[in-house]
Amino acid sequence: MSDQLSLQRLTWVLRNDVMRSYRSTLVISGTAALVALVVSLSVAYDGEVGQGPLFYRAFFIAALFAWGTLATSEAFSDLHGRGSNASFLLLPASALEKTLSRLLIYTVGLIVYLLAFTVALSWVLEGINTLWIGERRELFSPFDSLAWSLVPHFLVAQSLFFLGAAWFRKVHFIKTVGAAIALTAGLCAIAAGLAWLVGPMACVNAECYEFPLFDWVTDAAPVAYFYLLPPFCWFVAWLRVTETQVSHGI
Repeated sequence: MSDQLSLQRLTWVLRNDVMRSYRSTLVISGTAALVALVVSLSVAYDGEVGQGPLFYRAFFIAALFAWGTLATSEAFSDLHGRGSNASFLLLPASALEKTLSRLLIYTVGLIVYLLAFTVALSWVLEGINTLWIGERRELFSPFDSLAWSLVPHFLVAQSLFFLGAAWFRKVHFIKTVGAAIALTAGLCAIAAGLAWLVGPMACVNAECYEFPLFDWVTDAAPVAYFYLLPPFCWFVAWLRVTETQVSHGI
């Protein structure tokens, strides 16, 4: 097990990945804060900042899904880049450790960072609003119930883009979106076909019967969506990274 997973090696890989991406994180954070400041001041210019945490909820959710999916789609850009893949493949760590490092950064790391960033941003912007018009919004809470209720949906979306980042060599985001749409359309077509085939059989001699199978599918769908799909995508992404290292003789 130590050949595949070592906490010491994983820590060093995490440190290396954080150092590789911190500059782009700071640039995006500054841009997002500037946009939020402009919007906040434009609203406060009319003398009304609004009530409730809606402003920062919307900011956090937009940043989580927009920034989170875009950043995740580039999680393995150095694996596929001609000038950077050698550094990734020759890094003294297993494929599992490299995959876990990127997974932790773009799930736990991203969520915690955005929560802390949104809290800090709310303090700064509402301090400005207090000085500007003498009013302020409700500050963002890192335990906001609506924000946390959407985190499981983000993990599902993140897992798809994480797999796309490892699987596709170029334009990862667009290809992942296209693959997700095609897969969804295919599943809907299969479901519609089954419903069309089974539907006429449900009524015999003017008597209709219920099929408990459909109730089982309805109950199983959320379980598959929240608890099976993300681990499956992360697992296949790890297999893809492992395959790439083997195919390059590592």
